[in-house]
Amino acid sequence: MSAFAPALEEAQAVLSRAVADAAARGRRIAAVVIDRGGHIVAAARMDGVDHLTLAIAQRRAAAAVHFAEPTRGVALRLSRDPVEAALLAGLPEMLVQPGGFPWREAGAIAGALGIAGAGAEDDHAIGDAAIGVL
Repeated sequence: MSAFAPALEEAQAVLSRAVADAAARGRRIAAVVIDRGGHIVAAARMDGVDHLTLAIAQRRAAAAVHFAEPTRGVALRLSRDPVEAALLAGLPEMLVQPGGFPWREAGAIAGALGIAGAGAEDDHAIGDAAIGVL
């Protein structure tokens, strides 16, 4: 465990929980854990999920690192602030949509989990259940 990045074993365990939850819901997802610099620690893409969905998950995770909170709440706030939303839309490395969750270790942001492919609300629920045990 490091304050700079989630440990690989923990990241893989979170991804396994996310994939299992998605399968139980009859959904298919891509999931990624990144370090606080945005670099992939571990990733999973269920059979039949497009490769671009993994990129979406990574961008949601990057937004969670940047805002230090789950992206669902950020997306809700931005829906009421079109100017800030437009500014953020111009940043290709981040995507503020439900499915991004900060990964905290000892109170500091160490990285994030990103989920994509099941629809915004299911992406949020799957990610919340997967990372909620940390």
